[in-house]
Formats: sequence, structure tokens, C-alpha cells
Amino acid sequence: MKKQFLLFVLMLLPIIASADAVEIDGIKYELNATEKTASVVSGNSRDIVIPSSVTYENDSYVVTSIGERAFYGFDIKSISIPNSVTSIGDRAFESCWWLEAVYITDLTAWCNIKFAYYTSNPCYNAAHLFLNGVEIIDLVIPNGITYIRGYAFYGCRLTSISIPNSVTTIEYSAFSYCRSLTSVSIPNSVTSIGNSAFYGCSSLASVSIPNSVTSIGNSTFYGCSSLTSISIPNSVTSIGNYAFRDCYRLTTIYCLNPTPPTCDGTSTFASENQRDKYDVYNYATLHVPMGSGELYSSAYEWRYFNKIKEDMELDGKVYYARLTVKQGTTGYTSQPVKASETYTIYIGSLGENKVNAVTFNGEDVTDEIKNGYYTTPEIKGESELSISYVSGTALNSVVNNNTRVTGYDGEIRITNIDSPSDIFVYTVDGQLVGNITSAFGNATMSVSKNQVYLVKIGTNVYKLAM
Repeated sequence: MKKQFLLFVLMLLPIIASADAVEIDGIKYELNATEKTASVVSGNSRDIVIPSSVTYENDSYVVTSIGERAFYGFDIKSISIPNSVTSIGDRAFESCWWLEAVYITDLTAWCNIKFAYYTSNPCYNAAHLFLNGVEIIDLVIPNGITYIRGYAFYGCRLTSISIPNSVTTIEYSAFSYCRSLTSVSIPNSVTSIGNSAFYGCSSLASVSIPNSVTSIGNSTFYGCSSLTSISIPNSVTSIGNYAFRDCYRLTTIYCLNPTPPTCDGTSTFASENQRDKYDVYNYATLHVPMGSGELYSSAYEWRYFNKIKEDMELDGKVYYARLTVKQGTTGYTSQPVKASETYTIYIGSLGENKVNAVTFNGEDVTDEIKNGYYTTPEIKGESELSISYVSGTALNSVVNNNTRVTGYDGEIRITNIDSPSDIFVYTVDGQLVGNITSAFGNATMSVSKNQVYLVKIGTNVYKLAM
């Protein structure tokens, strides 16, 4: 029985040793006799220099962590943290109001430190972060780092950040409260931006979100009040609640996804503190790809924007291009068409006229006309089809029963044409103003203002006052 009791006591010794704090050179540690590691408990100096290892009773211990509330409320002035530290506990440096400087020797090790959830990064209170004695203002993350841990630079005094292509993940609150930060470059390797990653970066004026990012977390840019514009790439399919809350200077928002990204809450872009004067939903312009305006105006959260503008081209990507068809000397049609697609256009002839020559972007394509139709190459950008005619032949007119003819600002606009048609515009005394052929179910002709015109479409005649 005594032998069993003695064995039980010996088994407890490592546990007892790890629970007792010992003071070495003014710093208290908890020692783990089994793993030979040490965790900082507290220190009584204004300038704390934590060693990478300590020796106690002839045994060496690697310092791997700073414990919870280790320096809570202490009036320390500076602290040096070795590369051996891999984790910092909850509230380890909270209320260290006198802390001025944090010294580190390796950014790679610093980016990999696991910070506890709440206010554990000493940079939140410190005015300066030093790398090998040189203050870091413009941060360049070393190549080879694959992720930046949560709270890694929480509250640091940084003005710019450069992130290498090796980084795939920016974790929660990684750069929260970096109030001096004005710009950040995020590479295409990053696929995830965590919750509150740039929370409270009130000086952040520009940020580029790459096409590799598929989601933006909750409160990611909350309180970035210097942002005036933001571009959300077409790869983003979901945006977290409060992601851009209180970014009340946003005037231009580009959302490149033709399908509206899902939003987790009703306050993604709200500016509650400045709602009467700076409500983003009221005065910012939301730019979306051509053809997706209706989807955004009816989608959850996006529908609150009062100004939604469809753009043919966004951030270098062409969604739609303008195709102009010039017919004769005065007539033309012009409208946006989907990019990277071909279009078959009715060429036909104009009553007394027949087609003479057809060019597409300056290249003669007359021989490509088949049965009165021409098929374009894939539309890559703004394009023009030009048709010239010679007099001498006649073609039966086509009747259009659903056509609408309107006049606005020196243009006659004809819409809802059921099939290819020949169109003539006359003055009321019978003078021919111009003739065109509908190519897309609509047509447009420039005319003089403050006149009355007769518009003949097939056998139908419309009287129009400009």
C-alpha cells in the first residue's frame, strides 16, 4: 500500500512543478517539467526582455508562450518578444497604457503567433513596432508565409502593407485598428479575408480585393471611414454582415458579379452613426454589369441602393459592348450587346435601294452576306457595321403592329419592331429626311429638334412632333 501511494505522489510531481510560478531575472514563469517549456506569468520591470529560454535547477526550458493577463494593467514601457513564443494569452497586455514599443526579430515568427481572442496584441497600446531595432511603418510580409494569423498586427502603427503571393488566408482581426494604415495590396493568392480583418482602419483610403476571394467576412471593413470607393470582384459570392458598415464616405461601389452576392445581414453598407447625413444607400452609386441591374434592384440588401448603374465594362472586363449599325448616310442603330458573342443582323434593302457594300470595323464583309443576313465575329469591344446602298430596286415592305415611335432630344427612337423592316422618315411636306433598316428590333435616327415628322415603317405611317 505504501509503495502504491509513493508511486502516486511521484506521478503528480510534473503537474505540481508546472503549476508553481518561479521568478527568473525579474520575470515569473510557469514551467512544464514534462515538455520543458515555460510560459510567462508576469514581470516587474518597465522594460521587459523575454528570453527564448530559461534555466531553472539545472534544467533548460524554452519560452513558448505569454499567459493570460500576464501584464494586465502593468506600467511597462517596452517589451521584447523572442521568436520562440508561439502563443499569447487572452488580455495579456490589456490596459498597458504606458507601453510605447514592441521589439521583435522575425516577421515570419510574428505572423505565426497564435493570439488569444480578446485584445492580446501589445501593439494595440504601443506606439511603435520594431523589427531588429528598425521601426516598421511600411510593412512587407515575407514571402513564404501562407496565412496571417488573427490579431497578428492588431492596432499596429502601419501606413502601408504589402502581402506576398504565398499568402492564402488573412485571419480574423489581423489588421484591426491599424488607424494609420492608408493602403493595402492583397495578392491573387488570397482566397479568404476573415471577420473584422481591417476593422477600424479609419485612414484606409484604398484597397484592392483580388479575383481569388470568394467571400468577405463579417465586419471586414467596418469603420474604414476614409474609403471612397470599393471594387468587389466577380468571384465574390457572399458578403458578411456589417462588412462595410460605417464606411460613410463611400460614393462609388463596383460589384462585378452579374449575380448579386448574398449578404448575411441588413446592415452591410449602413452608416448608423451618420444615417441622416451620410447614408451610403442614399447617395453612393452602385455600379453593376450591364444586364444585371434588375437583379440587384430586387435582391436582398442591394435593393436599398437608390442609384444602381449598369456598366458595359467594369475593372477591365467587358460585359457588354456597343454595336453601331450605320445605314446609308444618316440612319443608324446603336445598342449594347453581350461581349464574346456573335450576332446575326438583317441587312436587306431599303425600298427603292439595294445593298452596295458592307464593312465591319472597317473590313469589307459584303461577300459574307447570306440571304440578306450578316453574322458578326465575336464582339470584343465597341464595334461598327456600315452599310451603303445604291438606288434602283424595290422590296416589299414589312408590317409591324407592335411598333412604338418616340422622339427625344433630337432622336427618333423606334422600338418593338417585330421583324426586319425598312424605315423612312419624311418632313410633313414630303421631303425625305433619311432611311434606315431595323437590325435588332429597334432603330434610332438623329433629326432636327422642334419639327414634325412622318415615320413610315412598312405600310404603317406615324406622325411625330419633336
